[in-house]
Amino acid sequence: MPLRRRRSHYEQLTEFERGRVIGQREGGFSFRDIAERLGQNVSTVHDCWVRWSRDGTASRRPGSGLPRGATEREDRRIRRTAVSHRTASAAEIRAAVGTTVTQRTVRNRLLDVQLRARRPVACIPLTPRHCRLRRQWCQARAQWRTEWRSVVFSDESRFCLGASDGRVLIRRRPGERLQPNCLRPRHTGPTPGGMVWGAISYDSRSTLVVIPNTLNANLYVSLVIQPVVLPFMSSIQGGIFQQDNARPHTAAVSQRALQGVDILPWPARSPDLSPIEHV
Repeated sequence: MPLRRRRSHYEQLTEFERGRVIGQREGGFSFRDIAERLGQNVSTVHDCWVRWSRDGTASRRPGSGLPRGATEREDRRIRRTAVSHRTASAAEIRAAVGTTVTQRTVRNRLLDVQLRARRPVACIPLTPRHCRLRRQWCQARAQWRTEWRSVVFSDESRFCLGASDGRVLIRRRPGERLQPNCLRPRHTGPTPGGMVWGAISYDSRSTLVVIPNTLNANLYVSLVIQPVVLPFMSSIQGGIFQQDNARPHTAAVSQRALQGVDILPWPARSPDLSPIEHV
């Protein structure tokens, strides 16, 4: 006896399957034979035949639930609007589509295709040149293993005070977190707060330096390089110092102060490549 395929409890016979039931029954097949041929329950086949014999039709009765809130065409317009305008709310999508359905229906249709509201990943905008240089940098060090133990990663961190969190939500599917149209570009700029500098290596860390004012090259040399970086690097055999391409780091006075220190080249706009970003 062949196994019947598993079907959801709410799955109905199609019109074609109903016609097959009626045709095979009129051809003399038993309910069990028909059920095995169609992969259905015997009771389902029997009910279909009884309805045909009694009412002269095998079509499915209308459901007792509420009718669908939106048409298939409206569903497609809702999805297209959400994908083309990622930050649009359900109310804005409803207004743009011009449909009479509720906001709850709009949200349900988006959830049906897994378009959920999520916080966008904040990122620094990258040009094709930035992407190429980042890829080349990673490929050149793809085979590094123990070499990373000699690298000292450094960076400044600003703690902002009294600034709005700028809460923005975007709609995206699973796996689209880093898609360009699902990101929120961020730029540097003056913001009330304080700044600190620090460095980490494989098994050590520097002291934390508080930057009292806006960091410039002279402050970087007098507060960071001379009292902290140079002694810290001298304690690491074969140490390699990493810093980003901020102006205080690349200034001539800073470069002179770091003479004799092995500097790790760093691609522009690549804070995500440094593990100190997670400290």
